[in-house]
Amino acid sequence: MWMARRTMLPCRHRGCAALVRTPGYCEKHAGDAVGWKPDRERGNRHQRGYGSDWSRLRLLILKRDRYLCRCEECKRIGRVVPATEVDHRKPKAEGGADEPHNLCAVNVECHKRKTAKESGRARARAKR
Repeated sequence: MWMARRTMLPCRHRGCAALVRTPGYCEKHAGDAVGWKPDRERGNRHQRGYGSDWSRLRLLILKRDRYLCRCEECKRIGRVVPATEVDHRKPKAEGGADEPHNLCAVNVECHKRKTAKESGRARARAKR
């Protein structure tokens, strides 16, 4: 039985002429979706510094922060929401360390928002 193939769509990266089967970015520009490099270029979690030591530290920070989001925006507006992730206040890419004073519990939405801002700064640095 013959099935119609999906129409090819242009990559969402400005100026890229590559065609893709699903809406979004081509393989070359896949990192544009979240501002980071594709996983195959980033290495596994252990190579990136998120192995078993990080798992223990992450749990310690979540417990310390009582599983509540401690991001700057939530603190500023007095919002109380559950946290399931841990974020670096100063990103590792900008010299931040895996130290308790540089870590805070955050919810998924706040983490995505902060990561998007940081990835914008990283892209700006890379263009210089």
